[in-house]
Amino acid sequence: MKKAQGLMLGVILVGAGLAAGACTNPETPAGHEGYVYHVPLIWGKKEYRDTLEGPESTGLSWRLYVQNIDMRARSYAEHFELLTRDNLNVSFEVNTRIRLRPGSSKEVVEDWGGPDWYEWNVKEPLRTRVRRRVTEVDATEIQAETGAVRDRIQEDLDERFADTPIEILSVDIGAITFPRRLMAAIQEKISAQQEYARQQFILAETKKQAAIRVVDALKVANQQQIISETLDPLYVQRKAVQVYRQLAEGPNEAAVILPNMPEGTGLPKVLAEGEFRPLSDQDRELLDEMEARYMEIADKGVEELVDDPDVEVPEGFDQEGGGEVPADDAAQEEAHAPEADSDAGASETSGETGAAEGDE
Repeated sequence: MKKAQGLMLGVILVGAGLAAGACTNPETPAGHEGYVYHVPLIWGKKEYRDTLEGPESTGLSWRLYVQNIDMRARSYAEHFELLTRDNLNVSFEVNTRIRLRPGSSKEVVEDWGGPDWYEWNVKEPLRTRVRRRVTEVDATEIQAETGAVRDRIQEDLDERFADTPIEILSVDIGAITFPRRLMAAIQEKISAQQEYARQQFILAETKKQAAIRVVDALKVANQQQIISETLDPLYVQRKAVQVYRQLAEGPNEAAVILPNMPEGTGLPKVLAEGEFRPLSDQDRELLDEMEARYMEIADKGVEELVDDPDVEVPEGFDQEGGGEVPADDAAQEEAHAPEADSDAGASETSGETGAAEGDE
């Protein structure tokens, strides 16, 4: 009897131990989804029971286990060394940011390799599409048109993994390394483009300054024309007589020999032979047109005067002497001086002409 009771107690203890060992509490951390499955104690097969969205747990349960799948976005780097279309060996790195679509952990575990989904089902298709796109372009285009090549690769990946748990967030190409001779050629081309841009801006600034000088010259010419049209021969003769009088009344002795007027008046001859030709309406129209055209050029910014629309402002343009062409200060003063003198002369002419007429 005692042996039977001992045997029964042993069986109960063994059963309690087995029961305690078969009880589980699966947990899924944050950023993961848990694929919960049941494992029979003795016979049968595993079967899916539920999906957990972390952080979460099932609580105390009978032989339930979980396989956690990281659903967070990650960057996967792949290194390449390929021959481009122009048969140049280029090395570069492609960084692809990928994540699993929410709620897809069951499909990932059952059909895509579980935690090894990238190595089993994404890595080689990704590398194949990168190789195909890169070998379609020249070596320099990988750097000059990185955005376009990257977009084509992402379009291919989006098409390949549409309606799957895989979501391609972005594709980036970097760490591009070219052969030395190609690097030297690229640098030479970039330097030539920068120099071309600089010369374009120097030409535009020179054109602007030239237009400003032409406008100033036209203004001076117009003022001189007004003065020439208003000068009176008697006024010129009178001014000459005043100068001779000052010479005669001066403290120093001076002998001035001048030809006399042929009319026998004894006055010095100061009027030169010649004929004044006033501007015609056609001449004035031409001058007005020139002034308007050059004024339009002078009012524009340097960027607007660049002939090549694709040229951008070169870096360090002003500091390296390619900025605004400095105007010649002396030339500016000389150009504006006649303008001031002409104004004074014009007012003095009109005033003294009236005086001369009064004397007559």
